[in-house]
Amino acid sequence: MDLGLKGKNAAITGSSQGIGFAIAVALAKEGCNVALCARGRERLDRAVAEIGALGVEAHGIVADLSTEDGCRAFAEGAAEKLGGLDILVNNVGGMIPGTLDSLTPEQWSTVLNVNLMAAVYTTRYALPFLRKGRAPRILNVSGVTGKQLMPGALTTTIPNAGIIAFTKLMAGELGAAGITVNNICPGFTRTESWGPRAEAMAKVRGITPEQVRASIANQTLLGRWAEPEEIGNVAAFLVSERNSYMTGTTVEVCGGFTRYI
Repeated sequence: MDLGLKGKNAAITGSSQGIGFAIAVALAKEGCNVALCARGRERLDRAVAEIGALGVEAHGIVADLSTEDGCRAFAEGAAEKLGGLDILVNNVGGMIPGTLDSLTPEQWSTVLNVNLMAAVYTTRYALPFLRKGRAPRILNVSGVTGKQLMPGALTTTIPNAGIIAFTKLMAGELGAAGITVNNICPGFTRTESWGPRAEAMAKVRGITPEQVRASIANQTLLGRWAEPEEIGNVAAFLVSERNSYMTGTTVEVCGGFTRYI
């Protein structure tokens, strides 16, 4: 199926590795030009080289999306390098395991700025360019902790729930302009960041990292973790012209982890 992405321009936050990189690869394979973002130059340069080898235009922009200025720099820089924006993917995020008693004000500030406000500010500064785009799309990336109770995940549950609400609000505001806004909710995905994250969660629960991973896999209907490209493939459809009548929707790609009806 031709997704109608060839020649379009996409800005993707948190995209030098993991799910963000997988989304960038999926878009590039459809002929979409991409602007990637990360805080570190070395890893970002490697990601840009890999995607450029797919025959599309790829640019890397170093930016700290925990600040409003960093979000503005990325949105405006991506539009300048690509010659406009048609697609924005808000993917950047992270987790600091802890409890209500153990988490510090500084840690709360970090996770709320990175996991929630980065999407808000990047959207704000990308919108003037998206309004001029071709079938413009915004895709936010949250996680299953925003939908399903998972003890020890305070710092992702709260911002992820906020992202779902932000998605619905923006869909309502931008629908008349022909801009769709959706949210993809990945399940537990086999990425590098889950190494230290599983260790931290294991410490909070008093078990081993291997037990954390096995417990999560056993809670899915498919009995396994997702591969990054499985998330990227769904994301590519959601930002494509083939997805013309979905907006304000959260799509769960979680292997059946969530159990509500």
